[in-house]
Amino acid sequence: MRDPKRILEKILGDGRDLDRLEATGESLEQLTEILRDVVRCRRTRQWITDNYGIDIVVSPATFSRLLEIPQINFIENSNRMLEVDTVSLKKTRNLDDPVTIGNLNAVLRELYRNLESIQGRLDNEYPALLLINEMRTELIDLVAQQINSMKKLNGRLTGYILNLGKVKSIEHNFENLFPRSIQAGPLRKILPVVKKEIEFYQKCSEMNKRWEAVGIDLFQVIREGGLTNLRENVQELGNLLWSIVYNQRPLGQSLTILGIDFTDTRSLFDPNRVNLNNV
Repeated sequence: MRDPKRILEKILGDGRDLDRLEATGESLEQLTEILRDVVRCRRTRQWITDNYGIDIVVSPATFSRLLEIPQINFIENSNRMLEVDTVSLKKTRNLDDPVTIGNLNAVLRELYRNLESIQGRLDNEYPALLLINEMRTELIDLVAQQINSMKKLNGRLTGYILNLGKVKSIEHNFENLFPRSIQAGPLRKILPVVKKEIEFYQKCSEMNKRWEAVGIDLFQVIREGGLTNLRENVQELGNLLWSIVYNQRPLGQSLTILGIDFTDTRSLFDPNRVNLNNV
């Protein structure tokens, strides 16, 4: 980097604090790279919000709700004797405590793991979902009931013949629920496919409920073909944060001057606290 001070001035938007930053003796080049990563974090966060209507940089209140997820709630600390102590954040954290970078990384890590699990099942078991265009959480139990009813009406030797009236009534109700998904034929013909899909949708619904605090709708994400992009952007945000934390140690004074505090994610993501230009 030929002139880190000039680039740093562009990122910060003016000459404020440049003399103080230079006086610390800390690397302006390394500081510039970290601030660029912060800008990338902000862009990634905005992309997720724009495309899926969720803010992955959670507020203290939202983080408190996410502590119902054990992988986020429990953290491990080690002492000088290398003994590991497991701590519950629900017991030690106040509701209005700021969300730390470590807290946010735990959220991103668990969300990525969950998205990866759904992605794996989708790619390996469900290459072409039949009902996804109209699937909603409230329809899952209704379809499961229709499947069970159809199974009871299917005689071992006679099939559906003796119960054809009831079968057609169920199929009519099914068609009303999924008018754009019945091209493959009546329910009795696609029953094995529907039964398998419902098991997948149940997993998606469970994940929606798990992440209700951030408002994820997996059905919408999958409908729009965005699961891979969402997963990759969550991963990208986590990688950027890890890189920032890893590289910030020699820059303690500079980051303090700029107001960046790793115990409060708002100092990284709120432009009203730290304004940074995309350079």
